[in-house]
Amino acid sequence: MSRPRILCVSSDRSTRASITRSLTDVPVNVVIAQRTTAAVDRLERDSIDGVVIDANTVANVPRLVDAVESEGRSIPTFVHWGADDRDASVSVLSEVVARADGTAPSNRLAEAVAERVGADSRATPASANAASSALGGRVESGPESEPESDGTLAALPDDLAAVVSAARRRLVDVTSPVAVERILREEFTATDRFAFAWVGEYDQGEREIVPWLTDPDSMAWPMQRTFAIGDGEQPLLERAVRTDELQTRQGIADGREAVPFGDHAFERGVRSVAVAPLRSSADRYGVFVVYALESLTDAEREAIRSVAAAAAHVLETIAVRGRLVQRERALERYERLVETAGDGMYVLDEQGHFMTVNDALVEMTGYSREGLLGEHVSLVFDPDGVDAGRDVIRSLLSSDATTDTAELTLETKAGERIPCEVQIAIFGRGDEFVGSVGVVRDVTERKRSERKLREQNERLDAFARIVSHDLRNPLGVAQGYLDLLEDTGSIEHAENVRDGLDRMEAIVEDVLAIARDGEWASDLESVDLESVAEDAWEYVSTADASLSVTETITLEADRSRLLRLLENLFRNSVEHGGAGVSVQIGPLRDDAASDRRGFYVADDGDGLPESIRDELFDPAVSSSSEGLGIGLWVVREVATGHGWSVAATESDDGGARFEFAFDGEGAQRD
Repeated sequence: MSRPRILCVSSDRSTRASITRSLTDVPVNVVIAQRTTAAVDRLERDSIDGVVIDANTVANVPRLVDAVESEGRSIPTFVHWGADDRDASVSVLSEVVARADGTAPSNRLAEAVAERVGADSRATPASANAASSALGGRVESGPESEPESDGTLAALPDDLAAVVSAARRRLVDVTSPVAVERILREEFTATDRFAFAWVGEYDQGEREIVPWLTDPDSMAWPMQRTFAIGDGEQPLLERAVRTDELQTRQGIADGREAVPFGDHAFERGVRSVAVAPLRSSADRYGVFVVYALESLTDAEREAIRSVAAAAAHVLETIAVRGRLVQRERALERYERLVETAGDGMYVLDEQGHFMTVNDALVEMTGYSREGLLGEHVSLVFDPDGVDAGRDVIRSLLSSDATTDTAELTLETKAGERIPCEVQIAIFGRGDEFVGSVGVVRDVTERKRSERKLREQNERLDAFARIVSHDLRNPLGVAQGYLDLLEDTGSIEHAENVRDGLDRMEAIVEDVLAIARDGEWASDLESVDLESVAEDAWEYVSTADASLSVTETITLEADRSRLLRLLENLFRNSVEHGGAGVSVQIGPLRDDAASDRRGFYVADDGDGLPESIRDELFDPAVSSSSEGLGIGLWVVREVATGHGWSVAATESDDGGARFEFAFDGEGAQRD
């Protein structure tokens, strides 16, 4: 008759391995389910004679009990509390199974199962009261099921049964691979059946079996070597690794080269060898090699296979615990890094809600941590920024890139807008997108520096054109008077040449001062508009043009800069207004509605081109090969430097008119 089947329900690999090992001496087969849903599925499709529930990792014990009862059979259900200080480490639902003699929890479980599930009969009725609540815990996911336990000590000779039982008992609480090797070697070499045993680690990268040397001083075997896998020289090791099944060789006299340490083994009386794989459902750890003094019996093979399976479970548990420790340490390092980072950092779920924020982001936004967590990212980024972030995430999901950067504007709780550079990364489970991580850096200073550098470059470019443009006026006048001096020989023209050169020197000094200080009006004084206009007219080659001043005013201005403003306006009127253009300058008339004060410059020429009126003061705009835009850009800069507004319109005669307005303190009418 087949053995009863016990369903072990646990999400923790080490607990499953411990429960499985504790039941190997009980005549039952063990099947595994990691979660309640998988256990319910097992109950529906398989014949199950008992259920062991790991209450530390199964959250919904009552649901599982209900599923057992719904099958209409009386199936003993054991609640296992693990190796803790509880007296009731194992209970059959509400019925406590305990021992006063200090029996280990795993042994109490084995005894409880043995009492209620016999090898020759199916389930024994048991109580079906409500189970206690399970305790939550950190778990490591794994396969839905594992191989059934294949061993029982009942059929083994007493000495082999003692070896297997002792090895399993010592392996239960092992936390180091070194201890696994020592236990297997010591237990198997303690009997007269075996000469030696060793454990070899499988190095998958190098494809080698590397013997462990946990106690080299006590070993009389030459263990300081490795065995290559794949070159055909070690068929026993290769088959064990490849097939994951026990491999044996009876009689090694004629094939010592095919046996690990074959010559040394033969000299010590070894007649047969067994190689058992050490692996779990997910990982291959190595091999367990045993040297027997006689031909291996079926019982010896079963003993080696059984101990190797128990050792593999222990190695799996150790590996899982090691990975968990590494993850916890990595998480701690990551958390310390995140909290001490100078940049803001956050984690969003797949819908864009804050799951994690660090102190820097809290300080940057002005919100509390509780005020951010659970809120949508649109709380701190405007709609354009949210859309830009989504575009980055879509791009990352459709490419092999892991991170990308977007420039977004963060809005603080106080309403301040901060330009930021956000580096975005995505994370998920398999192909499923589950969220994103962002590192937020305030780039206000960088933006300010970039803007300043851009403005400086534009200013330097403009200055280069200003020098060549503005020097043309006095240079042309000086050249004209110099020609007259040569033609007439009259020394009176020399003074006019000197005036032109002085004006050129003043322009150069102005440009250098502006380039250094960026100020277009630095030396204010009271000046007469008519006087400055007449001086400016003298510095421009006016040909047949004429200037009239309707009325003068006194204003606070930087005389040198105001001269340049008027020179540029007069020159533009002469060059673009047509032959014999008339230029007029005077104060703005008081507007009863606005009390506006200022002055204007107008002409009766061809007027301003309609196509460029909106961009008239842009230094890149030009209406002819001589360039209109750079001169008017200077006009705007001088006006702005004085705090004046400037507007271009059409004069009463259809020409160009420029109006400069300032407050009542800026001018005084004579």
